[in-house]
Amino acid sequence: MPGRGERVRQKLDRYREVNMHFPIIVEGINDVKSLRKLGFAGKILPLNNGRSLLSFAEEYSREYREAIILTDFDRKGLALKSGISSYLASLGVRPDTELWSFLRSYLPVRTIEELPRAVAKVLEENRKEVTLLAIDRRIRSLGKSGNNRRD
Repeated sequence: MPGRGERVRQKLDRYREVNMHFPIIVEGINDVKSLRKLGFAGKILPLNNGRSLLSFAEEYSREYREAIILTDFDRKGLALKSGISSYLASLGVRPDTELWSFLRSYLPVRTIEELPRAVAKVLEENRKEVTLLAIDRRIRSLGKSGNNRRD
């Protein structure tokens, strides 16, 4: 079973691909910058652009049938996620909050801006874990081959 870092890497890889087809909706421009640091190359749309959530949703629904919602994990972010998800759904757009739920449960962050550092940390921990497992396997294999030797 993959470790936490590997699961985070796999989920981010999957959503980088999905983002090439559907925009990610975030709260503000700093969130856009944070996702770019994580390698998201598709459209990323900030909600805080002077329009109401309903106006944003109406415009979005004219072009897309699915939306990846990735607001902050605090109270305000939760309210925005719920609000924009409801508006989009009422307009026939499927709101995807799976990445939001996954990241909330796997990483100790409250904002999207914290993601690059948190992801780097968990991936580094994963790299160390994989290295230790490889060393452990090597030691075990040497021990087994050492037990079969005749002096």
